[in-house]
Amino acid sequence: MLVDFQQALADLTASPELCMQVRRDPGVLRERYELSDRELKRLAAIVGHAGMACACIVYRANRLAPLALNLPLTCRALGADLRDVASQYWAAFPEGNVHFYVESDRFCVFLRGLIDAGRPLPAAVDAALAHEAAIIAGALRESHTEAA
Repeated sequence: MLVDFQQALADLTASPELCMQVRRDPGVLRERYELSDRELKRLAAIVGHAGMACACIVYRANRLAPLALNLPLTCRALGADLRDVASQYWAAFPEGNVHFYVESDRFCVFLRGLIDAGRPLPAAVDAALAHEAAIIAGALRESHTEAA
């Protein structure tokens, strides 16, 4: 059960949406994790603490850093849509990869999929994404070549 408690805490830190669900009904954790009553109460208390919002913010800032640093034109082109697109991306890929290029490349592929599926986004996004995705792909190839 300790493993489930730890995984639940990590998942809660990564998902403000899950935190909101747990605030409304802590029992939703039992649908995903095998928790003792004590663990469930502790997680509910953690989620209810004001500091949990800060933990979620720090987690998301760490996930946003590679995108902002490696894809500045794309992020700027997304404008107000960046928040929603990033949230969708993080929901689809909850695991963070510490390698900035891998995270950025995965975001590029995700965003390209949204565009190809017809998601309405600002016109400048497509060109910025094409340009920066090529740079990221090249950097990834180069980093893998150096590692070999």
